[in-house]
Amino acid sequence: MTAKNKTKAHGDIEEIKNFFANKDDKELIQKAFEKALSAHEGQKRESGEAYIIHPLYAAQTLAELKMDAQTIAAALLHDVVDDTHVTLDDIEKEFGKDISFLVSGVSKLGKLKYRGVERHAENLRKMMVAMAEDVRVILIKFADRLHNMKTLNALPERKRKRIALETLEIYAPIAIRLGVADIGKKLEDLAFPYVYPDKYDYVKKESGKRLLKAEDYLKRLSPKLKRELARENIKPLKIEMRTKHLYSLWVKLEKDNYNWDQIMDLMAVRIIVDSVEECYKTLGIIHKLWHPVPGRIKDYIALPKPNGYQSLHTTVFCIDGKRTEFQIRTLKMHENAEYGIAAHWRYKADEKQSDKRLNKTYGWVRQLQEWKKDTSPSDEFLNSLKIDVFNDRIFVFTPSGDVIDLPAGATPIDFAYNIHSDVGDKCSAAIRNGKMISLGTELHNGDVLEILTSKNKTPSQAWLHFAKTRSARAHIKKWFHSQNREQHVEAGLSMLNEELESIEGKNWDGLQEKTRRKTLERFSMHNAESLFAAIGRGDISITRITNSLLEEAPQRKKVAPKTSKKTSVKSVSIAGVSGLKMRMAQCCSPAYPESIVAYITVDKGASIHKTACPNIHEKTWAEKILPAYWSSAERNYSIPLTIKTTNRVGMLQDISKIIADFNANIVSINAGVNKNKTSSAKDGEVEIKADIEIEDIQLLRKIIEKIKMTDGVVEIKRRV
Repeated sequence: MTAKNKTKAHGDIEEIKNFFANKDDKELIQKAFEKALSAHEGQKRESGEAYIIHPLYAAQTLAELKMDAQTIAAALLHDVVDDTHVTLDDIEKEFGKDISFLVSGVSKLGKLKYRGVERHAENLRKMMVAMAEDVRVILIKFADRLHNMKTLNALPERKRKRIALETLEIYAPIAIRLGVADIGKKLEDLAFPYVYPDKYDYVKKESGKRLLKAEDYLKRLSPKLKRELARENIKPLKIEMRTKHLYSLWVKLEKDNYNWDQIMDLMAVRIIVDSVEECYKTLGIIHKLWHPVPGRIKDYIALPKPNGYQSLHTTVFCIDGKRTEFQIRTLKMHENAEYGIAAHWRYKADEKQSDKRLNKTYGWVRQLQEWKKDTSPSDEFLNSLKIDVFNDRIFVFTPSGDVIDLPAGATPIDFAYNIHSDVGDKCSAAIRNGKMISLGTELHNGDVLEILTSKNKTPSQAWLHFAKTRSARAHIKKWFHSQNREQHVEAGLSMLNEELESIEGKNWDGLQEKTRRKTLERFSMHNAESLFAAIGRGDISITRITNSLLEEAPQRKKVAPKTSKKTSVKSVSIAGVSGLKMRMAQCCSPAYPESIVAYITVDKGASIHKTACPNIHEKTWAEKILPAYWSSAERNYSIPLTIKTTNRVGMLQDISKIIADFNANIVSINAGVNKNKTSSAKDGEVEIKADIEIEDIQLLRKIIEKIKMTDGVVEIKRRV
């Protein structure tokens, strides 16, 4: 290392130490720096700079987040184990178990080679578990990745694209979810030109023209704003201009069909004041000066975002009628917005309530600890990850006003289990905004939901269809685990044999011992009964088991699948499982599209009955009844709908789009003024008749629910 580089490195470490007042902290950081400097002596990065510059940059980033001295020391040492002669044992002896653990965690994350989300879900699982064990591991990795992205151009093109994609799909979303927004947005912007170069060039060019005008405009605005605040005795701690990040801008443009006029927050004014009271007072002053844009006032102080973000947002018709966004917050809110979970970590040493607040805001991180024990296949894990971590979030209120944070698409079942497992297990009904809804109804931001429970109610296998969160699904499966094992074994064996006989012409006992043993080993089952029970409970899909058995079977004959003469029975699915022998009950002769249930028998498999069949209400049958649905196994279903609506422009197009969005085929659709002069008909009411073709009767419920929510829809029903 040149003398100039050494001088710079020593200067950088002094700046980092200035963030700390405690003498012991300063000494720890200095000791870690000297160890790293010595270990990396003579090493250079691909960019040609001295290697020590990289850990120093990571440490500087974390110091600005005001992380503790142990984290800074670990950041300085995070590459020594992988790239030098220093071992983890050496680190533990010199710096203790805490720092050794952090260095080890970062080292493990560095070994996870990314080749796309779907292909490497297992690596993501390990990453999430590492984060759950100590969130500082992922924070160090963020700082490490931030500097790597700044020097990415020194790497070969193929490697640049892979690292940039990993940053955009994994690290940036996790950083934003953890509230470390500043780092997350920087990572997005640094990755953007490598992943989508053409779109990056377009957004940069077009936004550049507008930003120059916006900056001049805000220079005119600032003095006037300060004068008005001073008249009301408000002395803001800071007034700053925030420019929208390029990647965020592109995402918004994509949603708005590249309509730049829809971008109201290209630049925003951020006002930081002393107290919550001054936040609201400042909002009032701004609204007194300029008219607010309807629907653009957001109170994230009273209703924080799921990651703990708090601020007041408003967009007003400002100078020259130009729409301008203002963000108003306290200093502490600003630190939480910029530093997220890092700020909570910092407060931990100062406040007794920190752990409680940390768990409330970032409770999902704690839940990741459970994923260590997870044995689900990687694709199931990835779906859970996308929902619980990367998905959009919604706020749903309890009747008492508590806020429940859920992923978009969540249902009352998810809400119930979020409150408590007992509430979920005994959930019998849900009331949303004063109206009864089904347990599979999708919830929306701002809903007030009340869960009704019954001591006689138990979970249903059907709940697994519409429970979105990992927690809810885990609790439902756990409940079924605790139920009658003998029933599950019998049902599982019946299902497995039916599936095998239809494909191979033989049952479980007819397979070779070696084939059965290898399958049990693959699924970590102690014996065949455990496998049958898992199938019967719905823990393992019948398809996975049969595929495994057929892979292991030597010289497998290519037997054509057997087809049932009773094709109508093949159009039924039972509580999300397949492979059961089914027959239509003679007592009530159910037919599509009547509501149905399944009665499970040991010898015959399942008997399909109408829901209203008097036989299924006998008490002795209750525990053997499962929900059943008409499915898409054999045919599409033609459904005639009548929709009564108000007479407004675009109604027919809106309804057509909803149907098309669900990939349902519109056979015919037309509208006319309702001429039936019944007591229920209203003047000007329009009647739309639509004939649609769907593959799954469950889809019909979703379509009807969505149409009901459309502005102006009065009634929707199926025509007889």
